[in-house]
Amino acid sequence: MRVTVSRLAAFTPKLKELRIILDPASEASKGAREFVQKFYPNLKKDNPNLPILIRECSGVQPRLWARYAKGKEVSVSLTNQPAPDIQKQLDAVGK
Repeated sequence: MRVTVSRLAAFTPKLKELRIILDPASEASKGAREFVQKFYPNLKKDNPNLPILIRECSGVQPRLWARYAKGKEVSVSLTNQPAPDIQKQLDAVGK
């Protein structure tokens, strides 16, 4: 069964924060920008108590960071990934 973004909170009780870091103009961040535009509003609406940070910085490679309880962090590269693949990465770190 595929987990949807709207059901993320139910599967991630230890997830404390999500961060997406991307370049506002690079081709490598195109999918990350598209993901933020299409999916961020519903993701935030469905997870109002989960801090979801979007950071733009010129010259960086796009990454997804997930911070869990006790300070554990996981980082996933989003370089050249389309928005649907980024949603899959989000599902994976949310478990």
